[in-house]
Amino acid sequence: MVAKRASSLARGMTLVSRVALPAVIVALFAPAACGARTGLPVPLTDAGESPDAPSCKGKDLPLLVNAPNLYFVLDTSGSMNEMNKWTNVRSVVADLITQLGTRARFGAATFPGQGTDVCGPGTELLPLQLGDSNGTLANEFLAATSFKAAGGTPTADTLLTLVPELQGFAGTTFAILATDGGPNCDPNLTCDVNSCTANMDGLTGCPPGGPPNCCDPAGASGPSGCLDGARAMQAVAALKAAGIETFVIGIPGSAPYAAVLDQLAQAGGTARGAEPLYYRVDTADTEALGGVLAQIAAKTTAACTFGLSRAPADLNLVNVYVGGSIVPRDGPDGWTLTSTTLTLEGATCDAIKTGRAVSVRVVEGCPTVTH
Repeated sequence: MVAKRASSLARGMTLVSRVALPAVIVALFAPAACGARTGLPVPLTDAGESPDAPSCKGKDLPLLVNAPNLYFVLDTSGSMNEMNKWTNVRSVVADLITQLGTRARFGAATFPGQGTDVCGPGTELLPLQLGDSNGTLANEFLAATSFKAAGGTPTADTLLTLVPELQGFAGTTFAILATDGGPNCDPNLTCDVNSCTANMDGLTGCPPGGPPNCCDPAGASGPSGCLDGARAMQAVAALKAAGIETFVIGIPGSAPYAAVLDQLAQAGGTARGAEPLYYRVDTADTEALGGVLAQIAAKTTAACTFGLSRAPADLNLVNVYVGGSIVPRDGPDGWTLTSTTLTLEGATCDAIKTGRAVSVRVVEGCPTVTH
């Protein structure tokens, strides 16, 4: 919570908050009997293994995609240690990287920075690079973020610092901001008790509405605890002007800052159709976090037509897996393959578009499951 961050600023404590996004993003389909048209009726038994011939192991046929850049900007303030928020955020981000694989490039920064300044701008921990489906990049991300959350919430300074780098990326870029509180850490601000994050969060000795105003110069957090929403919106607007949309995820603890997060989503060009305009997560478990991240992934990478690196040698020895389940070829929810173009149909396509399924694989070498 921002208040705890502000409080730690006053005490000179180092607050570390690591946004751990949930583990695996998988399709939310119940396995159905062969012939059912759910789009994902047959569970995957093993990587590339055919249900009709379990001893047959196929090989992936790489997809050709116009991979967007997904750049995570993750709040690692001290309050992210509560409820395993940082652990779960890390898990979910890592899992999404593996699930999307080569369908996207990934980069990540956390804030505050990893120095002694609890209000220092964020630090890039994962340079932008193409994903993979074998867990290599996910493990790199997990290793780079294996620290305890601490510090304040310099959202504005972090985003403003990142603008030049993100502008320089080739291709389409999206920023994904995940935070459990409101922006603060600007010592030049002054604010009343209603805009003091320490009071808004109800820290010990800083009740909502006051008194005292814990952002007074002699208060528990001082001016650095003042809500810094205007500069955060300026940064998000600068990204949008450069063609970079920003998705905003509100982790549990961010509820007092809903108005600010709504404004950031609007400025970032990703506002939802109804309140809340940002992507609110009501619980810190991996299922909830993963579900929201899957929705965002669907908006940035969803497609039902894919190019293949080459045409398969035998169209009767090809299987398609979506969200970890094999998809029978025939029927309204199946798939078609013409030369090097794969098209997903019906409910299978809908699963990708809605984020209920993320991963897509084409496996060659085993008899095609047709129904």
